Amino acid sequence: MYIMLQFQNNCYAFDAGFLDLKPSVRKDEDTTHYEITVCALCRVTIDYLQSVYKIDTKYLEVKFNVTNGQCDKNLVYDIVSILTNSQQIGVNPWQYATTIRTIASSNTKTDLKEVFKSDSHFDSETFLGGSKLVMKRYEATVDSVLKADDYDQARKTFGEMLHTLQDFYSHSNYIELEYTSPSDVLGQRLFQKEEYAPVDMRTCISCQGVDCQTKPNLDVNILKNKLLTTGYFIPKGLGTIIGKKPKGKCSHGGFFDGSATDEPIGGINKDKLDSVHGHLHYQAAEMAYQATRKILNEFRQVIGDEAFGLFLTLKKNLNSLIISIDTACSMADYTELAKEISINIVKQYGQLEYAPHNYILITFNSDKAEIMVNSRNPNDLTIAIENLKTCEKKNSTNGELYYHSLVEGLKQCEYASVIYTFTDSIAKDAYLKHQVRALLRNKRAVVYSFMGEQIKRRIFNNIDPLDENNNDFDFASISGGLTFPININDRIIIAEFILRRLEWTRLQTIFISKSKSISTRFYVDSSINELYLDISSMGEITNINQIQLRKPDNSLYILTDNVIHTKHLYMWKIIQPNVGVWSLITGNLSQEFDYDIQIHSKTNRICSSTLQKQFESDKDSNGYTQLTTEPLIDSNLIILTTCENVQYTNVTISLIDQFGYIITNYLPFQSDQLGILTNIRIPQQQFRIQTIITLINGEKIQRIEKQVISPTIFTIELNDQPYIISQGETIQMNYTIKSALSNKVTVRLQIIDTLKIIGNDGIIKDLTFINQTSGMNLITLSKDYKEKLITDLVIFTITTQDNQTNKYSYENDEIVSVYLETNLASSRKTINYLTISFLLFIYQIYF
Repeated sequence: MYIMLQFQNNCYAFDAGFLDLKPSVRKDEDTTHYEITVCALCRVTIDYLQSVYKIDTKYLEVKFNVTNGQCDKNLVYDIVSILTNSQQIGVNPWQYATTIRTIASSNTKTDLKEVFKSDSHFDSETFLGGSKLVMKRYEATVDSVLKADDYDQARKTFGEMLHTLQDFYSHSNYIELEYTSPSDVLGQRLFQKEEYAPVDMRTCISCQGVDCQTKPNLDVNILKNKLLTTGYFIPKGLGTIIGKKPKGKCSHGGFFDGSATDEPIGGINKDKLDSVHGHLHYQAAEMAYQATRKILNEFRQVIGDEAFGLFLTLKKNLNSLIISIDTACSMADYTELAKEISINIVKQYGQLEYAPHNYILITFNSDKAEIMVNSRNPNDLTIAIENLKTCEKKNSTNGELYYHSLVEGLKQCEYASVIYTFTDSIAKDAYLKHQVRALLRNKRAVVYSFMGEQIKRRIFNNIDPLDENNNDFDFASISGGLTFPININDRIIIAEFILRRLEWTRLQTIFISKSKSISTRFYVDSSINELYLDISSMGEITNINQIQLRKPDNSLYILTDNVIHTKHLYMWKIIQPNVGVWSLITGNLSQEFDYDIQIHSKTNRICSSTLQKQFESDKDSNGYTQLTTEPLIDSNLIILTTCENVQYTNVTISLIDQFGYIITNYLPFQSDQLGILTNIRIPQQQFRIQTIITLINGEKIQRIEKQVISPTIFTIELNDQPYIISQGETIQMNYTIKSALSNKVTVRLQIIDTLKIIGNDGIIKDLTFINQTSGMNLITLSKDYKEKLITDLVIFTITTQDNQTNKYSYENDEIVSVYLETNLASSRKTINYLTISFLLFIYQIYF
C-alpha cells in the first residue's frame, strides 16, 4: 500500500510544493500548488485591504508581481506587518499567516489523501466527476460560512477544492486549445457532454521524446472542434489487471504511467517543466493562478465582505469561547459560579483588544448534551447562563455525558478556540474520548477543566478522574490547557484566568510542564511586553515562597500571593519583563502532587512549528504537506518552523517531553527567511516541539507548541476519498489499518460522524491481524434527510486494550469529509470502491 501511495503522488498535478516558494520569482523552476494558492490569497487580501479598510497598499502593489503563477513569498509577512502597524482598523494580525498555510496545505494534502481518485485530478476524461467535485466543495464552503458559521472547515474545504480546479489546467488540453482566460464552468456548473470528447473519439496522436514538446500531439478534430480531453493514467504494471486506456486516447504521461507506451504514445500533462508537455507548464500555472483568484473573488461576492474578511482572518475577533457546564444537582454552586464568570466577561468585553468571534454554551447531564447558545453577542451568553436551572437533574451513578458536550462544542468552534468545562461527576460516555481527541487536534483547541470536590478526590488514585483510565491522558494536558479543582470561593481568580485567555490568538507559549518539580531556564525576547506565569495543581500549593523565579541578572523576582488566597491556581503577570535568560525552580514544593506550569507571552513575534510529510524527491511531485495524523514511532519526518519577520544566525529545534525536559535536539538542514526545515526521527514518548532562535544581535527567541504529539505504532488510511453521497444512497468507505509490529495485534476501531448519520453512538469493531487489515464501513443518507448542513465529518479512531485493566488507550485517528447531495432525487444505490482497494492491495503484493 505504501509503495502505491508514494507512486501515485508523482502522477497528479503541479508539484505539491511548500518550500518551492521563493523570496522572489525565479526562472527555470517549477510552479507548485502551494505557490499558486498563496499568491492568489495574497492578491485578494491586498484587494480586500484596499477596498474595505482603505489601507495604502502601494508598497505591496509594487512588490506583488505574479509571473508563471509565482510571486514573492515574503508577501505573507509583509501583509502581517501592515496589519500589525494598522491596528486602528481593528484587525487581529496574529492568525493571518496560519490561515494562509491552512488553506494551502489543505490543497497539497490532496496528493496524499486522494491519490487514486481521477475526479480529484481531472484525469482520464472525468470532466463530469471533476466539475461535480469542484462544485460540491465550493457549495460546502459557502454553506460552512453562511449556514454553519464554521470558517475553519470552510478554509480546509476550499483548499481541497482548489487542488482539483488547478489540476484542470495542467492535466487537460485547455492550454493547448489556446484559451486566454480561466474556464467559466468550474465552481458554477457541471461540464456538458458537447464540451468534451466522447469516449469513442480519438484525442491524441503518438509523440516521443522532444517531439512531444515541439510538435502538436492532439488529434486534429479535437483542435478543430475545441473539445476538451485529459490524459489517462494507468499505473505501470497494472494494465493487465485494470485494462488499457480506451483506443486513441491521450495518456497522462511520465515514467510511472503504464499507458504512456500504448498507442497513442506520449502524454499531455504540464505538471512540471520536464513533463511531456512541460513547454506549457508556465502557461498552465499562470492560468491556474488566474482561476484561483477568480473563484476567490466569486466566493467573496457570494458570502459578502464581512464573511470574506473572517474567512481570511482579516477581522478583530477570530476564535471561540466555549463554556460547558454539568447541570446535575451536585453542580448547583458551580452553575452560580459560571454565571458570575460570564457576567464578568461581558463587563470586560469592551476593554479587550481581541475578544472571541463567537460564544458557545453547552449543558450536559446523564441524559443529554446540547448547545444552549452559539452567538457572536456576549450578552446572549450571559442571558443563557442566567436562565440555567441550577439542579436540572440528580446525579447519575453511571456518570454524565461529558464527552458528548465536547463533541458538540468542537463541531461549532473556530480554529485555536478555548474550552472551559465544569463538572463534578464521572463521564459515562468514555467511548467518545478518542473521537474528541481527533477533533481537538483538528481544531487546535485548548481545554481547561474545572473539577468539583468529588472529582478532586479521585485525582490522587493515579487515574483519569473522568473515566478511570489508568496512565491515560487528559485533554487539558495534551491540548496545552490546565486542570484544577474549584470551589465557590474561587470566583475572582477563575474569572481573571478566563479573561486573560480571551486574547488567546495573541499569546505565544514559551514553556509547558506537568511534573512534581522543575528546574528550567527560558528566554525572554525584546518583543514580549507581557509575560504570564501560571502554576496550578489538584493538590494545595501551601507556600509560594518555595517557588523561585530569577531574572536575567540572577536577582529574585518576588512572587506575590493571589488576592483571594486560592491554594490551587496562582497567576502572575509581568509587565515589560527583562530581556535575557530567566530561571524557574519549583523543587522545594511538595512532591506529593503534579504541578502544571505554563509560561505565555504577549508578543508580535509569531512562530509556529508543524510536522510535515515529504513527497518522494525522485518522483514528479516534490515538496511537503502537513501531517494530519499522529506520527509513527521511529519514522523520519520534517518539522517546518516559520517565525515572522526575524533575521537570525542560529536555530535549535528540540523535542520536549511532558515534564518539560529535552528528549532530542536537532539542527535544521535548511534555514532562511522563508522557513526552517529540520529532519527528525520520531521518539517513542509524547512530545512538544520547541524552537530557540538566535537573532543577529545575540538575542534569543523561545517558543513551544501547545499541543502534545503522541507517536504510535498504528496508522489508518482512507484512500478512496473524497466521498459524496446523495439522499437515498449508500456509500462504502474502505480503510486500511497497519501495525509496525510483526506479531498478531488486536485493535478497536471506532467510527462516529458529526451529523450522526451513522447513529448517536457510532460503530465499534474489534479487529485482530498481523501487519495490516482492510475493511469497509457503509453510510446511508436517508431520503428524508433535511438538515441544512452538507458536510459531515467522519472520525475513525484506533485504540488498544490493556489486558490487565481492560481499559483502552488511544493510538491514532483519521478525519474525513463526506459531502451530502441533498438537492438531488436519487434512487437507492451503493457506491462501491472495493475495486480500488483491491487494486491497491494487488499493487502492494507485486510491486
